[in-house]
Amino acid sequence: MTLWTEERIRNRRHHFYEIPVPDDFWAAGRRKRELTVALAFRPPVRTTRIDYRAAALGFKLVRANSLDEVARAFDARIDRSGAPAVPEYANSRSCSERNRSRGTVQASTWTFNRPSANTRAYSWFVVVTRNDPVWGAPLVSEHEPYALVVSLADREAVAPRLYANVRARLRARTRVRTTS
Repeated sequence: MTLWTEERIRNRRHHFYEIPVPDDFWAAGRRKRELTVALAFRPPVRTTRIDYRAAALGFKLVRANSLDEVARAFDARIDRSGAPAVPEYANSRSCSERNRSRGTVQASTWTFNRPSANTRAYSWFVVVTRNDPVWGAPLVSEHEPYALVVSLADREAVAPRLYANVRARLRARTRVRTTS
């Protein structure tokens, strides 16, 4: 199951995305489940600088009870360098935030073989953050475009219904929003 979006983000801002992980994904049993997140953007560059990108985007996978909780945490915790101090979920990931943040195409996969009750209890969010270096301000556009992809894989499930379950969750959200 793959979800994607193409968006634009302003400097020193966050975009929040809730991943609609269905309950079947976390169902009991030992099997390999994967959650992959990828981010791509194309900023202006200067090859003569160590910090070569005029725009700096990155993402974090975080767990929380609600979108409001995540938004409050990220808005309240920005250190002097401008990077949010909220930690990323680090268990069983293929690429650390520090390593992937050096490029313009960033990806990491989280593997869950036997998710704990604590893992299943939370909602999952991807937070995209833009924090440009000062020297790049005259080179970048106000709204930097990017693409974000989230993929859920549960190939060992007895009855793989991942697509149908995610689709049902998204439709239920749409109905709630249109009736509110």
